[in-house]
Amino acid sequence: MVHFRPFRAWRPVPDKAHLVASRSYVSYSDEKMREKLLGNPFSFLHVIHPDHGSTEHLGRAQRFGNVRRKWNEFVGEGWYLRDERPCIYAYEQSRPGVLSRGVIGAVSVGDYRGGRIKVHEHTLQQREELFKDYLNATGINAEPVLLAAPGTSGLDNALERVWSTLHTYDFSTTDRVRHRVWAVHDPAVIAAVSASFATMDALYIADGHHRLASSARLAESTGAFADAPKAWSLAFVVPQEHLHIHNFDRAVTSLGGMDTDEFLDALRRVGKLVALRAMPEAPPQHAEVHVCSRKGWFTLSLPTPDQNADAADRLDASVLSEAVLDPVLGIHDLRTDPHVKFVPGTLGLGELERLVKSGEAAAAFGLRPVSFAELQAVADSGGCMPPKSTYIEPKLRSGLTVYSLEDL
Repeated sequence: MVHFRPFRAWRPVPDKAHLVASRSYVSYSDEKMREKLLGNPFSFLHVIHPDHGSTEHLGRAQRFGNVRRKWNEFVGEGWYLRDERPCIYAYEQSRPGVLSRGVIGAVSVGDYRGGRIKVHEHTLQQREELFKDYLNATGINAEPVLLAAPGTSGLDNALERVWSTLHTYDFSTTDRVRHRVWAVHDPAVIAAVSASFATMDALYIADGHHRLASSARLAESTGAFADAPKAWSLAFVVPQEHLHIHNFDRAVTSLGGMDTDEFLDALRRVGKLVALRAMPEAPPQHAEVHVCSRKGWFTLSLPTPDQNADAADRLDASVLSEAVLDPVLGIHDLRTDPHVKFVPGTLGLGELERLVKSGEAAAAFGLRPVSFAELQAVADSGGCMPPKSTYIEPKLRSGLTVYSLEDL
């Protein structure tokens, strides 16, 4: 079973929810961050980055102390309220053609350490320690980990009666995503949700590996266990069918000294290369990749992985790296090579064509999205997916439900 529990969230007062909730700070350039901070005094970005542009002289303890100070200011201004009773928070994100529904609550770090919350990425100890210190110093967790419940979890049925009731928040953000939240304290609904988690063998991290690892480190370093707030982590759990996995495409700025004809000849030695009359209208099939070059579009058949290859090595992104990016283009490490760019599949193949035609890229590779079954297979086998294998929705907002690490 997986442990999941309600909590008393700090959350924005209704008239400011649309102003407070912010995208993850890493999604903003310095210029956009400055623009948001200047234009919106209620943005949670003021809490996350109270010293934006002037942190060079500050140590970690000072920076995190200022986050806590700013959070206390937000509460003192009356911009946040706290629920009197523990709640679960039904949450819906929608945009044309895409709907995600699930529930926000607390998950046990014991389930993470025990392998019932499964991972598909390696984490860096340095980042884990940084986030652990951040959580400990600020006393709050304001950005949920995104988890997926596989198969027929029963979570949808447990939440069914919620969606037709009066919502707590309903607002749209400038990225044209609609957000609806229900603070639910009905014992019958909470019991039904808890019962659905009790039947689950595992949850799968879709986004937030470092955040959950840091929560586990915090629990261990402070001796937190059982019902202690620091033994739990803020999470948004969605049924598998409400997790939308998009591809991350690859654009390269160099052909490793080759001209386009030489590059295409090299690809023909990798696999069957078929010229296309125009930009494809759909993602490639499994074991294929679309190639955009300065001489048009092609489809490349990828080599078949060894029959003993593990789940991660069988992914199209892994085969592309092993068969093309490394031996043909000399891109040995996707994490550090300056000649490769990652393009979210949500932008479409037209973005790859634009990059190549504008000269920003020498060539680009369009991949099909990883399926949930593939993600699950990698996690179940203890493997690690290649960098930027998935672009996952929903993208969660910070500061919408804030979990206190210091009291229940």
